[in-house]
Amino acid sequence: MPIHRYRCARCGNEFRELRSPRDRSLVRCPGCGAAEVTRLLPRFAVVYKGSGFYTTDYRRGRSGQGGSEGSSA
Repeated sequence: MPIHRYRCARCGNEFRELRSPRDRSLVRCPGCGAAEVTRLLPRFAVVYKGSGFYTTDYRRGRSGQGGSEGSSA
């Protein structure tokens, strides 16, 4: 079950709650009890490590070796 983040529209309290995807009941703020809460979207970033994903990374070098090392002179 995923943990969702919520923010209360009345008091501004941010809280997390473990909820099933099938659970359709109202979410209430634990601070003030209001039902006017909005679900916050998760913040994530895609991190590419290495030289990247380019067509040149898969091209063969002059010496016949594959990969992004290129040719050795």
